[in-house]
Amino acid sequence: MNPFNLYSPMEGEVIPITEVPDPVFSEKMAGDGVAIVPSNGKIFSPVDGTVTTVFETLHAYGITSNEGIDILIHIGLETVTLGGKGFKALVKDGDSVKAGDPIAEVDLEYLKSQNLKTVSPVVICDGSDITLDNLEYPVYGDVKPGDIILTGTVNLPENNGNENKADNADKADSVDKADNADKADDSNNADSTDKEGLDKTGKTAGKNKKKKKSGINFDFLQKLGKTLMAVIAVMPAAGLMISIGSIITSTCSNVPVAFTIGSIISAIGWAIINNLSILFAAAIGGTWARDRAGGSFAAIISYCVINIITGTVYGVDIQMLNDPTAVVHDILGHEMVVANYFVNVLNKPALNMGVFVGIVAGFLGAIVYNRFYNFSGLPDALSFFNGKRFVPLVVMFYSALAGLLLSLVWPVVQTGINRFGIWIADSSDTSSILAPFIYGTLERLLLPFGLHHMLTIPMNYTSFGGTYTILTGPNAGTQVYGQDPLWLAWVTDLINLKKAGNMQAYNELLTTVTPARFKVGQMIGATGLLNGILLAMYLRIEKEKRRKYNSMFISTALSIFLTGVTEPGEFMFMFCAFPLYIVYAVIQGLAFALSGVIHLRLHSFGNLELLTRIPLAIEAGLTGDIINFVIAVIVFFGIGYGVAYFMIGVFKFATPGRFGNEITEDTDSSEEDRSTKKSPGKDKAERIIALLGGRKNIDFVDACMTRLRVTVKDTSKVADLDAWKKEGALGLVMIDNGVQAIYGPKADNIKSDINDIL
Repeated sequence: MNPFNLYSPMEGEVIPITEVPDPVFSEKMAGDGVAIVPSNGKIFSPVDGTVTTVFETLHAYGITSNEGIDILIHIGLETVTLGGKGFKALVKDGDSVKAGDPIAEVDLEYLKSQNLKTVSPVVICDGSDITLDNLEYPVYGDVKPGDIILTGTVNLPENNGNENKADNADKADSVDKADNADKADDSNNADSTDKEGLDKTGKTAGKNKKKKKSGINFDFLQKLGKTLMAVIAVMPAAGLMISIGSIITSTCSNVPVAFTIGSIISAIGWAIINNLSILFAAAIGGTWARDRAGGSFAAIISYCVINIITGTVYGVDIQMLNDPTAVVHDILGHEMVVANYFVNVLNKPALNMGVFVGIVAGFLGAIVYNRFYNFSGLPDALSFFNGKRFVPLVVMFYSALAGLLLSLVWPVVQTGINRFGIWIADSSDTSSILAPFIYGTLERLLLPFGLHHMLTIPMNYTSFGGTYTILTGPNAGTQVYGQDPLWLAWVTDLINLKKAGNMQAYNELLTTVTPARFKVGQMIGATGLLNGILLAMYLRIEKEKRRKYNSMFISTALSIFLTGVTEPGEFMFMFCAFPLYIVYAVIQGLAFALSGVIHLRLHSFGNLELLTRIPLAIEAGLTGDIINFVIAVIVFFGIGYGVAYFMIGVFKFATPGRFGNEITEDTDSSEEDRSTKKSPGKDKAERIIALLGGRKNIDFVDACMTRLRVTVKDTSKVADLDAWKKEGALGLVMIDNGVQAIYGPKADNIKSDINDIL
């Protein structure tokens, strides 16, 4: 172990790193060190070594000392936003320097004029094989270049390896991803803005600076889909509560205690469905902001302000909401029926924007938080409102502007949505077959890219999927939006009208509303079509080899049948038999179109949930629909089996167990040994990290219901599909720097294990 000295790179005042008003540094996410408040703009090398990184905006410099220690000098905070203005580099990548050699100059007065802090962290970067022990800080206070500001002893590993230039560049890049998280227009940085993207060595979810951009930013869309899924994931549970509660109230109407319990259970489910918009705001704000709690709080403030503005602008009051004749006029003078355009939000009238207002508020709150959470530009008399206390003030200001803008624009948008929703509702007459066919086919074609949620979420949970006003019960008069809430409300009304003996209203409701046309096809596909294809793939394996694949096919088929999550099965043939997948998507579209031919008014997210809804469907008079569904499942099972068996045989597709797409005996046994004899979760995560090119190649790790989603620096370091299949992956998708490994429902557990290791 050898002594190490770090010399001051500038003249000024040394302060502890923990006092830097940026959590990336103060919480030592990028490494330990000190910070200096400079008194002049000359910057010098703090060690003898090599310049490994001159950041393109000239505000950060990475130097590797001759001992192998990586040092980052970050001049000012959030100075990346200046784009290099005010900075002058005196060295370039690869230059050798001695302690005290000039490396840069900065115009401190210009930084101050831009309301940027000049405090400059000097960090010993974490993550290197060569580390410093016994750190000491000889001086806090005034220093000049050449004074010792940090000492330690060099801890050399057995292999005596040094960190390379790329790792040091990662550190500089990671800090500036955090600095620049507020740049919401830079969508390449969108999925690295919160501190959850930081690993334990201080590396953040940064992108490769030379990443080639495509026309569509899939990273952004994937993260958006994942964020929305945080709310959508609770919908099956909400639907289950409503179903169970309704069953109890229907069967125990003469038992007061049981009836009350059932009503409470149903109310819990409706509490979720009726408040989706504020849940979206909190979820997006918490996911997109650098601090989850702060972002969610800012988003909810925004949600409240926007809604109250949109109602106040038009002078609508609560009484007008209940008056079907009340009207107001938009800025163009067009008449708006209050009951059609406004709703009660937090006991105040607001424009009926559904979950859209929650999405707007979520992003607005998160963006404002990222931009102003460490603001310090207020005069001393108002310094109490600096930092995070400044965020609510700015959120209210921008939300008021957003509310005013939406007040002007949304009535036009709402008119279009209303017309589209009416078309969806009436398309059972005007486009009973074509509309669901196009929807079902397109949904499956978007799945390989992970973008199908962009289509299914609006259809299932917004006005695009239809609007329905509840007719009976405690929620009478309340509007619900989208296919799933609409079905639950519709069935409940049918049951209540039937019990009340109002058969005229019952028959009218049964014949005029056709819900679930954009969902039941997926149920037929998951229950019948896809399992038929799985059987064909299994029977196309040579008989003597099938035993090895029993577990794979049985578990996959059972999972799809019970949960309705189809991806584990689809990725078994999506790439190795892509023409079959195209045909499958078209047949899936036909399953959706079948709802325009026969009655199939059922909705669920899998057969487990369907079982809980069957009593409701029977009581609502939908027994015929259940029979039709069973027949459709059997027919599409046969179609899927026949088409797949034919195409696999004729075109010799390399589906699992064929033409090299096989499980080898060695792999099978070794994987079993490794996953059962030693900590299975962590061992598997370590192997997946290796498949991703190692820890240094990983930027960001996330997961949705079935996919492990990882952003990497260099996709060329990612292993091929065969290697991933040996680790249990059903498929692999790589778009730009995004890697998606399909693992089914266990994807989220794998994500957690990987993040624990990182």
